[in-house]
Formats: sequence, structure tokens, C-alpha cells
Amino acid sequence: MQKIRVRAHAKINLYLDVVGKREDGYHDLETIFHSIGLYDDVIISKQEANDITVHCEHPRVPCDSRNLAYQAAEFLSDAAGGLGGVRIDIYKRIPVAAGLAGGSANAAAVLHGMNELFGLGFTQETLMRFGVQLGADVPFCLHGGAALGLGIGDRLTRLPTLFDVPLLLLNPGTEISTAAIFKKLNFSLTTHEKEGIIIKTYIKKGDVVGIGKNLYNLLEVPVFSQYPEIAALKTELSTQAGCYGTLMSGSGATVFAVMRNSDTACKSESYFKSKVSFCATTVTSPVGVYIDN
Repeated sequence: MQKIRVRAHAKINLYLDVVGKREDGYHDLETIFHSIGLYDDVIISKQEANDITVHCEHPRVPCDSRNLAYQAAEFLSDAAGGLGGVRIDIYKRIPVAAGLAGGSANAAAVLHGMNELFGLGFTQETLMRFGVQLGADVPFCLHGGAALGLGIGDRLTRLPTLFDVPLLLLNPGTEISTAAIFKKLNFSLTTHEKEGIIIKTYIKKGDVVGIGKNLYNLLEVPVFSQYPEIAALKTELSTQAGCYGTLMSGSGATVFAVMRNSDTACKSESYFKSKVSFCATTVTSPVGVYIDN
């Protein structure tokens, strides 16, 4: 086998609380991740030249060592004692720097795909340990489905997957500095006790209406204060027919709605299409990375 195609699925956060700051500069989180159907295609090929090359036509995606996919290939090659040349082609569908873990998903796809392409035999648990050294969301992107994330989001506990729940994603194209947002956090606002209620009462029962009504993201407070247009977009989204609940994913700027069915999602997509830079309907996904040869 000379090349392999991997679907790199985006994620949303159904719940996100920040419960403290760590000595290493990161923050301790309590979050509920879920993979979604929106994905990038990542094609990994063996090449004669003994180096790593990344190709992507998206203008905001670096094609050098700044790219997490490049770093993942380099890390795995080092861990395996050298693998020869690798070419990585990334076909973007996930918006860049949007709170959907697009870059982390690409890195996860490279770890997963190279492990298969070169027959390395690393377990998923080992790949997830590698992943956390690349980025906090990489372990979940390898894990996929639904999970409770603790620590920096890397300590994962599997949760029941929500199958084919319709979602509408909106992104206004606003660039947000995650580091700057974390600096503005007010920890007195934390409500992390609510996380257990959401899991036990709604997620384990598959109660989509209850989940929609209890979505929570602490980072909305500093983001909305600095970017009121995102708050306004979320408010407008919440008024759409068939909307069970709305939330900003991660540190933004994407906001999403849990919708009653695909028809209401598509009608709302038509309404917002000309208002934002990115608008898409999708569904929850049971996987984070998927080999699609």
C-alpha cells in the first residue's frame, strides 16, 4: 500500500467549563466532546524523497513545520525510528481556527493513517499519548464519538454516542485568539457541577431536547464581551424553528444549533447562507478518524 485516505472529523463541545489554571500554563477543563459529520480529507502517501511535505490549498493553512499534521508525521516517524518520505495532502472542509479542532483532527488523521500505512502496530491508547504532545484536542479526535474530557481535555471517559442528531454550524469568519480569551476568564462563574447532571440525565438517556436546553460554554462570557457580533449570531440562531439549543464551540467563533430534524436544519441553513462566511448542516458522528480507501 502506497497511500491511504483518512477522514478527519471535526468536534463540538456540548459542555465546556474551565475549573482552574495549571502551573504549565494550560487550564484544567471539564468538557463534553462529540464528533460531527463535517470532515477534512487527509491523504498520506509514501514518497521517495526522505522528507515530509504537506500540501493544502487553503490560504490560512501552513504547509511547513507549523502544521500539526506535519508535526504528527515527524513525531510518529521519530517514534518508529524513521519511516522514509511522507507526503500529506489536506482537503479542507472544516473552517480554520474555528473551535472545531480542524488542525487537531488533521494531526489525528496522520497518526492513525501512518500507523496503518506503515504497519507500525501502535495501539490507539499509544497514539492518544503521542497526540497530547501535539495538541490538547488530538486525543479526542483519535477517540471520536462522545466523551467527557478532564485535565486539558486529554483524560477521556467514553459516553454514549448520539447518533445522527441534526446540527447547524455557523461561523462569521471572526479570528479569535484562544490565549487572549483564557486570560479574561472569571473563575467565579464556573458551574462544573452541571456537567454530571447533563451526562446522567440527558446524554445517557439520549434526550436530545434536554441536551439542547443544557448546553454550556464558560468561554462564551469573555468571547461575547469582546465580539458582540458572535453573541448576536447565537441569539438569532436560537430563534430558528426547530432549534433545541445553541452554543459556541470551544473558543469560537463557530456557533452551532441542535435541531429537531434535517428539514428544519436545511431551512435555517438557507436563511443564514448569505449572512456568514461558513454555514453547514451536519449530524453527530460516532467516529473521529476513519480510513476511507
